[in-house]
Amino acid sequence: MSQLIRIFLVLVILLISVVIAAMMFDDSGYVMVEFNGWVAEMNVWSLCLSLIAIFVGLMLINLLVKASLAAASGSKNWLGNWGSRKKQRAFTSGLIALAETNYQVARENFKKIENEDFDGINLLAAADAEIQLGQLEQAKRYWRMAKTYEKSALAANLCLIRDALQHYQSDEAITLIQSLSEKQQTQTAVLKLWAQALGQAGKWQELKEKLKGWRKALGDDYEALMQQASKGNFAEIASKEGAEQLKQNWQSLPRSTRKDPAQQAAYIQQLIDQGMHFDAEQALLECQTSSPHPLLLPLFKQIKLPNPAGSIKKLETWLKKDDLNVELLSTLGHIAFNANDKLLAEKALAKAIKLGNRQEDLVLMSSIKESQDDQKQALMLYKQSMGTEVNQPKVK
Repeated sequence: MSQLIRIFLVLVILLISVVIAAMMFDDSGYVMVEFNGWVAEMNVWSLCLSLIAIFVGLMLINLLVKASLAAASGSKNWLGNWGSRKKQRAFTSGLIALAETNYQVARENFKKIENEDFDGINLLAAADAEIQLGQLEQAKRYWRMAKTYEKSALAANLCLIRDALQHYQSDEAITLIQSLSEKQQTQTAVLKLWAQALGQAGKWQELKEKLKGWRKALGDDYEALMQQASKGNFAEIASKEGAEQLKQNWQSLPRSTRKDPAQQAAYIQQLIDQGMHFDAEQALLECQTSSPHPLLLPLFKQIKLPNPAGSIKKLETWLKKDDLNVELLSTLGHIAFNANDKLLAEKALAKAIKLGNRQEDLVLMSSIKESQDDQKQALMLYKQSMGTEVNQPKVK
């Protein structure tokens, strides 16, 4: 429009110039146009008015054409928006039905938009509905479709990997993980599933090697996973080559590995499982020279030796620094009980129960009272333990 106005102004200026020139020369001028036998005669004034009229007419035609095109385009957009709103309603209704556990209605709504572009979110939601309806294969089909969308690809792959692990298809899970991009493979959720898949496949050594590079990404989950991997690896060595070979293998490991509490716990647990309680006790004492470690301290309770003097001395040393530590008292009570030192066990457990009132301590104290033929006290402690939740051990 602005361009047309500029052209119109230029035309008016030219026409005004012609008129002024005609007035200056006191002559209205004469114009004749002949075309194919058709003749038009006019003066300068008539020419100016004719040209202005033609230009205004062309402008009106131009505006009319543009208005018609805009109306047609608006009608098309309106129809498109109506279709888009209908799809959005189906998507919203499906999500609401899914949240309301009305899975059949959710399925029907998601079915309407199965081939629409919602960045794959509709397909992930549809898969959830199918899972709840017991249609696993249909859910897997939706997950595979969702993989084709960039924004939902990782989520869809995670669902497929979890499903493979749930059905003990570890090789398939590993293949799916390896098909991910390098960036996706570094995601914490992927690393946890990768560790689970390797453990399920019994690839303990490979898992241990990979965990070293995943430590930062896994955070607090690292120690538990490393302990599991080490335990599996050590159990494999012990079953194939024997307990002595297990000890040699441990000594041959790098110092940094033998300083890792998770691997220490796995190694000591395997010594206990092999019945090598003396070696396990020595390892526990060597690994905890200054203060107790939460991964290692509970293992003292499994030590069964007639004279665990080193363990008792170490625990009593720690208790001198922290005589109200329930876990230390409980551990002392258990190892004394296993050594048949009922007097020390009873003393330690009594204090632990007074401070913490934990189920495992109540049950053990009940056993001590029963061995002393104090049936009434034993029964009371047992009943008390039934109403007590098991507390997770904590080291202060």
